Amino acid sequence: MISYANKAATIATSLIEAKQHDDKASSLRESVNKEIVGLHKDKVVVGRYNTCSIATAFQDTLTTGGWAKKTAQNYLTLFKNAVATGKPVKDWGGTKAGGRKGGKTAKATTAKELADKLATAYRDADFEGFINDLQASYENAEVETLLEGIRSYLEAAGVKL
Repeated sequence: MISYANKAATIATSLIEAKQHDDKASSLRESVNKEIVGLHKDKVVVGRYNTCSIATAFQDTLTTGGWAKKTAQNYLTLFKNAVATGKPVKDWGGTKAGGRKGGKTAKATTAKELADKLATAYRDADFEGFINDLQASYENAEVETLLEGIRSYLEAAGVKL
């Protein structure tokens, strides 16, 4: 005989465990951001992978932990930018508060519309750093094309393409 009360209790127990994992993940993200702010205050500069011990240690630790190389590279970019700006990372690879984010933006239908969108990005305070990181990733053969580098960055930020 099936006990629906037992099933309900099992479901509730699973939800309790899920919340505990969410709480732990949130706590770890807060701790990571405090460390990042500390690195920024100490004027730490994260360089390029294989030329900077900090960047290499960060990315290699992720890949040793079982992460895909591309994902680790994306996270390195987020980490590097966060240390440079001192701004906490709000979204590590689309996992803001445990959920995925997404959304679509209308495609530009004319060259002017595309230029307007590009100008908005260009005016952003972090755009120059992004472009410099993109160029370095290309020159270091971490990405084969600039388009791949942009896609990789957007995906790491949780943008669905």
